[in-house]
Amino acid sequence: VVAVEYLVERVERAIGWAREAEPGLTCVVVAGGVAANGEVRRQLSGACGRAGLPMVCPPVRLCTDNGTMVAWAGMLRLWLGLAEPPLRESDELDLFVE
Repeated sequence: VVAVEYLVERVERAIGWAREAEPGLTCVVVAGGVAANGEVRRQLSGACGRAGLPMVCPPVRLCTDNGTMVAWAGMLRLWLGLAEPPLRESDELDLFVE
């Protein structure tokens, strides 16, 4: 219970920060393994409701495996036209190497 309360507190704080950075914020997405937990969903839904934002979650069956979550997010980006073109051989691949 304490862990869920802590998570709710963090999400409420994050909503405030996100609204400052993006005033047109339209929803909160909860995904991954944490979204498979019914109590977490219930409590975060309440926090989102208090903030006046809908909470969006993928189906629970897609919330347990990160590979599935990444694929689902990619599929949604593709549907929304947010997909990026594939890398070309000439693209710089070491952009994030430290």
